[in-house]
Amino acid sequence: MAPSRSRDFGLVLLASVLWGTSFPGSKLTVGTVDPLFLTFARMAIGAVLGMTVLVGMRRLDRRVFREPLVWVLGAINAIGFDLQNEGILLTTASKTALLVNVNVVIIPVLMVLFFREAMTRLKITGILIGTFGVVVVATKFDLASLTGGQFAGDVLVFVAGVVWAFYVVGAKRMVDRGGDYAALTAGILATTALLAAVPLFFVGWPLPTNGIGWLGIAYLGLVPTFTPLLLYVASMRTISPTVSGLLILLEVVVAAVLSFLFLRDPFDAFTLAGGALILFGAYVVTRGEQALPERAAAGLASVPRDATQRRPGRIIRR
Repeated sequence: MAPSRSRDFGLVLLASVLWGTSFPGSKLTVGTVDPLFLTFARMAIGAVLGMTVLVGMRRLDRRVFREPLVWVLGAINAIGFDLQNEGILLTTASKTALLVNVNVVIIPVLMVLFFREAMTRLKITGILIGTFGVVVVATKFDLASLTGGQFAGDVLVFVAGVVWAFYVVGAKRMVDRGGDYAALTAGILATTALLAAVPLFFVGWPLPTNGIGWLGIAYLGLVPTFTPLLLYVASMRTISPTVSGLLILLEVVVAAVLSFLFLRDPFDAFTLAGGALILFGAYVVTRGEQALPERAAAGLASVPRDATQRRPGRIIRR
């Protein structure tokens, strides 16, 4: 494995650990903070942190806001976080982590549509396994559970996962165009914060009334927002979203462990079985995934000089 590719694998794993802490953090915070305001405040802090880093590195480029796709990604991100924050209020943090990450089995379908990746039988099988896992986690094969508030929360966070599948594919398209991935990350967070503020003008600005709420907002904005997104976007230079989606599933484990320790989230057989099916489905999807070629400075795939050899009457690719 090339050094830069190994580095990018490490970036994704670190991002997944940081993101994993956000689920129990969000669950604790939405108890005292309005879900819509939490989205705005978290993204605003993340954007300010990102812009500060760019200024310090002298890489702030306002032209990123002229890219229509940056605003589209900001809108998708805002919708996804609003859905997740509303949903996690009704369901558990560990189930939220599982259901949100169903995008791992949706991303390959979108990669076929937008990047013309091959749709193999293994990918189809993995998608079906993962989807069945979602059904197990959300319904527990009990029709009565379909009418409960927790099921409504499960649906909201599941839809958030579907929304973020489009976000991942859109971010991949932006990275493939070249440019500064750090500026792209900060730009997405800034547009997310601006667009997340729109609903608050209609429903009001419900500010937290205690220190715990503000502490939760500060943590979510400073730790699992700009930094992991920067790491994840940077990794897209050499890693397919399909493969990185599998690595990101480490956040499910982190979220489950922290939720059990701090929130006493219950673990029943259906949650464990459904979670295992989602993880296994993601693994099946990524089997046989071809590595993306390394990218040169201009954003184009680099081709080694000795990639081919000429011999009398034929060309041999090494």
